Amino acid sequence: MNWTADRDEPGKLASGVLAVAVHIAFFALLVLGVSWQHHAPGPVEVDLWSNLPPLPQIKPPPPPPKIEPKPEVKPPPPPPQPKVEAKPKPAPEPKPVAKPDIALEKEKQEKARREREEREKLEAVKREQVARAEEKKREEAKRLEEAKKREQAEQQKLAALERERREKQEQIERLRREQEEAVARLRQQQASAQAKMVDEYKRRISDKIRRYVVKDPCAALGNPEIVFEAVLLPDGNTLQPPRIKRSSGSAACDDAVLRAVIRAQPLPLPPDPVLMAQFRELNLNFRPNE
Repeated sequence: MNWTADRDEPGKLASGVLAVAVHIAFFALLVLGVSWQHHAPGPVEVDLWSNLPPLPQIKPPPPPPKIEPKPEVKPPPPPPQPKVEAKPKPAPEPKPVAKPDIALEKEKQEKARREREEREKLEAVKREQVARAEEKKREEAKRLEEAKKREQAEQQKLAALERERREKQEQIERLRREQEEAVARLRQQQASAQAKMVDEYKRRISDKIRRYVVKDPCAALGNPEIVFEAVLLPDGNTLQPPRIKRSSGSAACDDAVLRAVIRAQPLPLPPDPVLMAQFRELNLNFRPNE
């Protein structure tokens, strides 16, 4: 402690003594106040009652007075707050300038990294394009294979239909040929039967005419053949007199045959109208001397 400095300050000692005296007086007052308030307890008196006194009637309290509402007191507007000026942000410290070699190396590495990423992206795109092209190629091959199978199935179906059509056509042609052959055989049989029937009725006509021929004019000729023509009616009579188409060489013999035809009417004719059509214009080869 610097006593020299304390002596040089006036009133400092007096203020220290006064402070000590105040503390002593405050402590004494505190002790006396606590002891003054402490009293000894007095005696307790007890009254005994045989009967309780009647309870006093309690009047109802008066109604509370009407409290008129106090007029609303608007609080005074708050005092304007002082404007706090925003402190400017400190400027960022400048980054240290990298050395040229390190910056170039980083730039090269960054460029190499970008080029590598670009190459990877291009390779990924190429792989995806190749995969899509292969998938498209497989789908196209599958589609062509399915189309080829459908075409083969359609061709087989058409070939089967064509075979079936040809078989049916051949069957129809065979049946047609068989029918035509059957019809031809039937017609041939009918023609043969008709020819036999025609020959039979021509023989009958010749036999009937021969019974009426005067053979003397034809006897000297040997066995001559005369062809005459006659138009016959359905009843066997001639529509007009017959005429000689090929003479026997003797007019007398020819006249004898024509007179015999007229005398032999009605000539025997077939009842079938179809056969009768062949006797409408009769051309008969007649031998009078048989």
